[in-house]
Amino acid sequence: MVTAQLSLLLALTGVIVWAGDGAMVSLRHLYLLPTLWAAFASGAPGGCLAGLLAGFLQAPLVLPWIEGTGLTASAVDGLVALATPLASGWVVGHLRDQSRARARRLGALLEIQQGLARDGPLDLRLEEVAERMRVALGAERAGLVVGTGGRPAVVSAPPGARLDARSAMAWTLRGGGPVTSRDLAGDERFGEAEPPGPAPRRGLVLPLDSGAGRVGALALEWRGELTPGMRVAAHEMAMHLALGIENARLLLLQRRFALELEDKVLAATERLRELDRAKSDFLSVVSHELRTPLTALQGFSELLLSRSVPPEQARRFIGHLHSEAERLGRIVTELLDLSRIEAGRPEALRREAVDLGEMVERNLELFAESHPRHRFRWGPAGGLAPVAADRDALDRVLKNLLSNAVKYSPRGGAVTVTAGPAPGLDRMIELAVEDEGVGIPAAALPRIFDKYVRVPDPDTATARGLGLGLALVKALAEAHGGSVAVESRPGQGSRFRVLLPGWPSEF
Repeated sequence: MVTAQLSLLLALTGVIVWAGDGAMVSLRHLYLLPTLWAAFASGAPGGCLAGLLAGFLQAPLVLPWIEGTGLTASAVDGLVALATPLASGWVVGHLRDQSRARARRLGALLEIQQGLARDGPLDLRLEEVAERMRVALGAERAGLVVGTGGRPAVVSAPPGARLDARSAMAWTLRGGGPVTSRDLAGDERFGEAEPPGPAPRRGLVLPLDSGAGRVGALALEWRGELTPGMRVAAHEMAMHLALGIENARLLLLQRRFALELEDKVLAATERLRELDRAKSDFLSVVSHELRTPLTALQGFSELLLSRSVPPEQARRFIGHLHSEAERLGRIVTELLDLSRIEAGRPEALRREAVDLGEMVERNLELFAESHPRHRFRWGPAGGLAPVAADRDALDRVLKNLLSNAVKYSPRGGAVTVTAGPAPGLDRMIELAVEDEGVGIPAAALPRIFDKYVRVPDPDTATARGLGLGLALVKALAEAHGGSVAVESRPGQGSRFRVLLPGWPSEF
């Protein structure tokens, strides 16, 4: 291409010489053609070289003519024509170089954004970013720090940089502005002082601010002069890099949020499936639990109405009717309590000073008569204070805990009830019911107080219940301003602890 441009200049000069002085005025502007060609093809160096060569080729023709005619208007026009190729070549070549450099920087920015958006180790991606910044800005070295607190990521191109807490980059990261050094060799802000080299090493540190806050800093090093154009380009690249880093950070947050949301949706979906299965099981259990007492009520009442039975047998039948009616009443009460809990209506409590010891002894006597395979133990603390509770609600809590202990101890064993001041809690009474039953697996413990939940176990598969007892215990305890907790080990039993407020006058 250079040969073609030179050939065109020589050919044009030959034509002007052959045509004579008269042709020089009309043809001399054609020297712009090869000059502009060289400027577009090779930038400012090529344009200046072609323009200078065009001026040298014109000089033997123009200067003698100016010497002969004097400094006339035509002579001035000849001098302008002599300098025009050189000026045009430099201007057009410089514009071409700026355009190409801007295009390279734009391409580098696109590659940087693509690199930041890719998956992979952050350090490797930042090393690629630092190298692309170095090449795009024509720097000798580039350092990049992402993150302003904790442990920021530090990379450089070429590799091997470290972050010194006393350096200009560290100062910029702490909130300072841009820092410029005219000679890094003697500037302690950029490290230890070095012997000066043949050409000064210019340094520039720029903060990376995306508008939403500082995300890091960029350090650049050039050998030689740092032009205003290079400085402006560095600022533009730093601004775009900060936006790219912020976009990459937001993309990572979006991906993490999407994964967390997906996990939560899966967990919620599985939970809904469990609830759906639990409700289906609940309806099946409710149907069975209602059918059993209703069948007994219907059967014994038909016997009493349809035939004459001896008084003793009639008394026994009436006792069965009474127990099944009580059982039916308990089921209806639990269903009403469930409806109130699901509707979000708080339990209406009539608080009074309740003698917890008397209530425990009465319930243990009833359960001992009904469950002879179990040994019921009562261990009250000395001077047990009354609790501030609704008597009926507290009685249901205790009955549910005792029923649960008996139900999940199918082979019998001890059921121990204790009560006393709660350790470490002022004005609270702790009621505990402990059994020696099948226990509860650790995975089921977080859900044991949920509605409809029944922990499956081969030994208790035939145990009756709606899966509402512990949910009602929790709701009633919390309605009193207390709480309930469980400790259990599979195969060794469970211990339920209920915290209730004591009666104020006793403290």
